[in-house]
Amino acid sequence: MDMALIRKNILFRGFSDEEAKEVISRLSPRHQSLKKHNTAVYDGEKISEIGIVLSGCLRLSHIDENGNCNLMEVLYPPESFGTMNAAGNYRLSVSAIASEDTEVLYLNPSLLFEPPAIRDPLLMRFLQNVSLRLAEKAEALTQKLNDTVRRSTRERISDYLSDESEKAGSLTFTIPLNRQELADFLFVERSAMSNELSKMRDEGLIKFDKSHFELLIKTPKEP
Repeated sequence: MDMALIRKNILFRGFSDEEAKEVISRLSPRHQSLKKHNTAVYDGEKISEIGIVLSGCLRLSHIDENGNCNLMEVLYPPESFGTMNAAGNYRLSVSAIASEDTEVLYLNPSLLFEPPAIRDPLLMRFLQNVSLRLAEKAEALTQKLNDTVRRSTRERISDYLSDESEKAGSLTFTIPLNRQELADFLFVERSAMSNELSKMRDEGLIKFDKSHFELLIKTPKEP
């Protein structure tokens, strides 16, 4: 197990390799190997574990009552999912599907909510990081809702491209989504999105070739 990778996950913030190994060993770890297009967990399923992507990629999607696919997140190592569901015993509102061969590590956090954990400094530190992850997830969901309710198609595209540019540390970058997946992620019609991308290119704001983009004018992200 690549501990250097796992410690990059917020759940293991401030942990040494040995401390991370100790926590993992006490949270009933199990591994799942997925082939491309296999489903890790299903929409509506009740889960008691936190999943951490060790390799590959997971796409978290929700199919609404009209049959529309809404892409919620794309997860790469060492990102995690299911923290809110495992902590609160809630059902999932997404399916997690591998977009390539993928390995997932699952941890059961139930031990954290039992009285002995309060007297265990290592488990308490991990629980603090779980709280940070929950806050991080809540903020991301709030931003997603704001984008859906208030943003125009151009604003959604601009915010997404700005985020990807920041992740890459460059104005030139490749996004992990094709056109249909990007439209699903932004909750917009593909044709409207494609038209807006073409307008932004014609106005000298961006260049693109398939999934490769270059920001010609970096604009601040809307609050």
